[in-house]
Amino acid sequence: MTTRCLTRIFVIAFFSVFASSIAFGHEPKSDSDGPAGHADEGVVMTAPASGHHALVHPFVAHMGMPDEPGEISVRLMSITERNAGMANGTYGFHLEAGVAERLGLHLRNDSIATHNNTELMLQYALLKSGENGIALIGEIEFPTGPTTDNQNKYLSGLSFAYYWNSILSVNSVVHYNAPEKMTEWEIAFVSRMTAKIFPVLEFRGEAMKAMSTTKALLALKFKLPQGNAIGLGYQIPISTIRDFDSQLISEVELNF
Repeated sequence: MTTRCLTRIFVIAFFSVFASSIAFGHEPKSDSDGPAGHADEGVVMTAPASGHHALVHPFVAHMGMPDEPGEISVRLMSITERNAGMANGTYGFHLEAGVAERLGLHLRNDSIATHNNTELMLQYALLKSGENGIALIGEIEFPTGPTTDNQNKYLSGLSFAYYWNSILSVNSVVHYNAPEKMTEWEIAFVSRMTAKIFPVLEFRGEAMKAMSTTKALLALKFKLPQGNAIGLGYQIPISTIRDFDSQLISEVELNF
């Protein structure tokens, strides 16, 4: 990737974070699993966390609903990819921010070395009940690496999120690239094993008339103080058409 492309990603990420952080303030949510305190005790305790605050973000997949205004989440990934007996290293990132009420922004590239396009997505919560609901997606993929196709790609779609009793979350995204007649999809299941340990199972793929691919990922994420987390995942293709043999992914999740 050229310096110009890296600069382009950095500038977009910087202004995305800056805009969301000054547009709205938000009260931090506690990770406490204890009961709410009483005013006459002299110490104000917050209620137990719920929804995605009680769990962790998916590993590679998008969130199904936008974050609240002012919330910012960054996922940084280090990837070791094996293909035909060769191992190569790369890295990826997700930046997710709540920009306004019901409106979120995502900036994403899952593998800087091999994905020549970076995604910039706006997500609007169409139906919302707590942190559950359905959202509309508008996305642009723009070139940020060596490619013979310098055209931007525009996609649209839907996403879905469901949280059950702070124990299980389901986040799913489906979007469609009309010019290429290609559907991209992903679904993530995050479960709560203990207060700090979260197993993750994800499936993702692409479908076109001539071909389709599907990948599966199994991971563990460990919650740290302030709602941050670290994790380790293993991803493999489960379709006949394969982009790689396997990926070992380590991740740091930072929440602001």
